[in-house]
Amino acid sequence: MTETDRTDPGEQPTGLQAIWANTTRPVAPLPWYRRVSRKVIAAVVVVVGLFTALTVAAVTGAGAPPAHRIALADRIGDQVRMPDDKWVTAARSDFRPGLTALSPYRQLEVVGYGTGGSGGSTLLFVGLTGSFPDARMELDKYFGHPTAPGVSGGNVTDRQDYPTGSLGGVLQCATVPTDTGSRTAICVWADGTTVGFVDDLTGAVRPQDLAERALEIRTAVEVEA
Repeated sequence: MTETDRTDPGEQPTGLQAIWANTTRPVAPLPWYRRVSRKVIAAVVVVVGLFTALTVAAVTGAGAPPAHRIALADRIGDQVRMPDDKWVTAARSDFRPGLTALSPYRQLEVVGYGTGGSGGSTLLFVGLTGSFPDARMELDKYFGHPTAPGVSGGNVTDRQDYPTGSLGGVLQCATVPTDTGSRTAICVWADGTTVGFVDDLTGAVRPQDLAERALEIRTAVEVEA
């Protein structure tokens, strides 16, 4: 009786074992995708797909809000651009040091507006273009530490949100003290790529009225990048 004859039929190798037992040439093992469970493969596919989508979004900016910039206008409603005066010069000097390689600000625009024939600016506008992930934080920087020309720190009152229109972001106005002891209204807007300051230089405009003027100015000067 041979060794094979003495083997119990119930113990005969089957499947892959039979192939190995009846050949003198080695047989390649199962490929990796046959040895890994379908759940693991599905999970890997999901992770790879998500990583690819995030990479494309980071490179192309997909899903991000549209980038805007500040482009000054010569006329906005009844307001016309005035020649540079002490307010414009002082504001430019105050804000320009912030345009460093490590700051979020990339472009600065400063201009005075006034009614035609008035002979001087009644509104000061300062516009910044850059990258601002937290719009409210930008407003907190300003209202917490006012830096506009003629504005002293502290005692900011009447600060509140106002409608922003179709451009979104945040628009806030408040009353702040000046260096001369009087008080004046200031409005600031911020979104992902622009920050705009509108200062009343007369001291006679209420914050809620200046908010309407600020929205009008923003609509005119904030354009797609």
